[in-house]
Amino acid sequence: MRIRLAIFFLLTLGVAAARAQEPMRVRYGVTASIAHLPVVVGRDSGIFKKHGFDVEVIHIRGGALITATIMSGSVQFSGAGAESVVAARIEGGDVAMIACPVDQDAVYLIARPEIKTAADLKGKTTAVTRLGSTTHFYLRAALNQVGLDEKDLTVLQLGAGGEIAAAMLGGRVTAAALTIHNAYPFMQMGWPVLADLSKSNFIYPSSCVATSRALIKSSGPMVERFLRGYTEAIRLIKKDTAFAERTIRKWQRETDPLVVKKTMDVYAALFKATPNVPDKGIEAVLRELARRRPVPKEFQNLELYRDQAPLERVVRSGWIDQLYKSS
Repeated sequence: MRIRLAIFFLLTLGVAAARAQEPMRVRYGVTASIAHLPVVVGRDSGIFKKHGFDVEVIHIRGGALITATIMSGSVQFSGAGAESVVAARIEGGDVAMIACPVDQDAVYLIARPEIKTAADLKGKTTAVTRLGSTTHFYLRAALNQVGLDEKDLTVLQLGAGGEIAAAMLGGRVTAAALTIHNAYPFMQMGWPVLADLSKSNFIYPSSCVATSRALIKSSGPMVERFLRGYTEAIRLIKKDTAFAERTIRKWQRETDPLVVKKTMDVYAALFKATPNVPDKGIEAVLRELARRRPVPKEFQNLELYRDQAPLERVVRSGWIDQLYKSS
């Protein structure tokens, strides 16, 4: 009897140890933005597996929908733009940014060939993925740069960048703020570029790593471990652009090597070694919101929208410094 109990005890310990070594399943929501590349590279390279995660990348159309998945608990992490996070928090949602890989995105206000000046856009049609999404914020910022307001145009919701580009080609949409992936083919055709947000002082944290404060509180060490994998993936992008290009081709289903190369030329420099959540980006969102509706004084506190403590602990541990010291 004692021998049987001992065998049972040892088998139980073995099963528990094996389960403890199994990667933790993590669901991460992304849009088509290249700013999400660290998550896809981290998954495809095995970096996240090394840190104990089995990351499932889930494609979601629009930043507003992404924040909803975080608040519902259907995903642990998601890539969300600052505007959707700020809007959700003001409405009482439990969501916070914990890391932002880029301060600027390669976004261009592209117009159809018949448009000669920005003033020609008045009364025309533009498009975003969803109202309240990152693409919507970029559109307003780009229009502001050329002296226009979104009220000067009709704004459609088309669901994805590729669908916006197709609508541009077909003439349904006259102009749109497009990321490099969708903008570059139009540039190659010589279509007018009315604004370039990557060459401006415009700071906006797009596609940040977002999660719930409840998860940070209950699983702080796990969140820090995830950020270690995330920052290591950024290092790999900068170190091995060939691997990053292969990842883009597979993930985005991009067959044009010139588009892939141009994308990496831009983003390899934009990705930050330490992906902190910038003050100026949140401030820009709050200013933009204040133009459209009153923002109560209690919601002016930037810390309501971010929690940088997990990333700060990763930095203090020397992890990121060590990544960039290695060859």
